[in-house]
Amino acid sequence: MVPDVSRGSRTIGLLHYLYRTSDIEAHVDPHIVAAYDPFVPDPGRYPDATFSNLAADLDQWVNALGDKAPKKHVWHCPVRTAPGDRHLSDDEWATVARRVLSATGIAPEDDDQACRWIAVRHAPDHIHIVATLVRADRTRPRHHNDGTRAQAECRKIEKEFGLHRLKEGDGTAAKRPTSAERHKAERLGQEDASRELLREHVHHALAGAADEAEFFDLLAAEGVRINKRIAPSGDVLGYKGRNSR
Repeated sequence: MVPDVSRGSRTIGLLHYLYRTSDIEAHVDPHIVAAYDPFVPDPGRYPDATFSNLAADLDQWVNALGDKAPKKHVWHCPVRTAPGDRHLSDDEWATVARRVLSATGIAPEDDDQACRWIAVRHAPDHIHIVATLVRADRTRPRHHNDGTRAQAECRKIEKEFGLHRLKEGDGTAAKRPTSAERHKAERLGQEDASRELLREHVHHALAGAADEAEFFDLLAAEGVRINKRIAPSGDVLGYKGRNSR
């Protein structure tokens, strides 16, 4: 079971992607399997529910902060089972979502001030957990090392659910940006260095893409310029990417 944590700035943009079915064959019957409130407007189940209504609901505490709201307020974590695993039920995926949110500090169990969140299922083998990073008391959640904590919780879930057991991480991580990269990010008004942004875009695209074409489409939608190396057969041998905005 693989979780992949990333952060973004547009709740409604992510919702549009999660519910898209017209040009993404792998997206089937998008619907909410769990949420901070059972009565959130689900566009996948109720004709009168809209993406705008759902985004406004999730963004309520973010919008209440006005200019003080965090720029990257969208917490996104796809969780996918391993190939060959049985398909989990909606109720089981709901349990997975709640446990990951609690373990990461986004929505601890029995915390009535926790962040607002939903878990959307649009394929048999994974869900997307979406949360907005402002609590009801207008503070930020304590979610340091959320990716590591999500991984640790998924190892426990695999054992309890009888799923394929993935190996623990080896402690390696991507190189930290240099001082020069940090200064450049500050000049450009970016919260993260360009290398970090590019890595985040790639992780996001890998988690959401059903095939190679969709992977490159998702990168392009994030403003990443791709230079592909094409074999004589037409196959993609590799690629280089850079942020265009």
